Amino acid sequence: MGLNTVLNPHLFQGRKKGSPYFEGWYFKMAVSEKEHAVLSVIPGISRDADPDKSHAFIQVITSLTPQSWYIRYPLESFLADEHPFSITIGSNRFSLDGIVLAIDHEDLHLHGKVTHRAVHPFPVSLLVPGIMGWYRYVPFMECFHGVVSTQHGLEGEVNLNGKSIDVSRGTGYIEKDWGTSFPSAWVWMQSNSFPDSSVSCMLSVARIPFLFRTFTGFLGFVEVDGRLIRFATYTGARIQKFSCTDNECTVSINTGREFIEFSASLGSASHLKAPRQGSMDRIITESVMGTIALTIYEKDGSVRFSESGILSGIELSETQDLQV
Repeated sequence: MGLNTVLNPHLFQGRKKGSPYFEGWYFKMAVSEKEHAVLSVIPGISRDADPDKSHAFIQVITSLTPQSWYIRYPLESFLADEHPFSITIGSNRFSLDGIVLAIDHEDLHLHGKVTHRAVHPFPVSLLVPGIMGWYRYVPFMECFHGVVSTQHGLEGEVNLNGKSIDVSRGTGYIEKDWGTSFPSAWVWMQSNSFPDSSVSCMLSVARIPFLFRTFTGFLGFVEVDGRLIRFATYTGARIQKFSCTDNECTVSINTGREFIEFSASLGSASHLKAPRQGSMDRIITESVMGTIALTIYEKDGSVRFSESGILSGIELSETQDLQV
């Protein structure tokens, strides 16, 4: 674990990792004006215990169709640069400055160039190296999580199977995961399409193996009124309420300074592949058309903020196993 990669979670973390191992970046583009549209593109690698199954990949999920796509590439087509940061898979390139898409694969034809404007990086320091806090220094974690950009502007156009999507009035978001496997059970929700365009949020609750036992941990943030509120198990925050069904989930967090309630509704969803021991053989469900009602209460119960975010990314996976 090099200090450079710890302080720069957006960089490729797997240079010295063997198998099993996965790493993937989640680039989301959401346009809430006129026609509502979301396009999320996930580049990554899968190092399987069987070297013949190792490969690079790009997953695509969109609000425009009820399907998603998983495109395999040879592992050697994956290139990661640090100065400046970029990920290249085939003719596709992903960076903090933008993305270039050039996919022609069976029933997916995706082309375009998008520039990122005014990226809001998630703060990183030696004491608190990103969204995971001190857990980032624990080498045996099953899955590491990083928030790269809480929000940024977009400029450009993407063509998906003959349909042009002008994203120039949209907002972007970037996060990533790496390790060996996704958790056995989790909730994940994210939105930056609120009436107040400066608002962004993310929450993840997951069953985490740690030192021969498991516990339910959580982490997240709300960016509102020019302030970044971060909360997690390691900050001393507590879950006050947790209620999930197959299609809805409400989680209330006590940060010690305020109460933050997330109420998520799934919306139409598609299947994605997720890692299990480095192999992308687990099928999960994600909606990019969900809704998150976000409310922030003062300690006296008065409402400081209350808005609903649309075009929300939501995953509710085996939530009955989350013992909160």
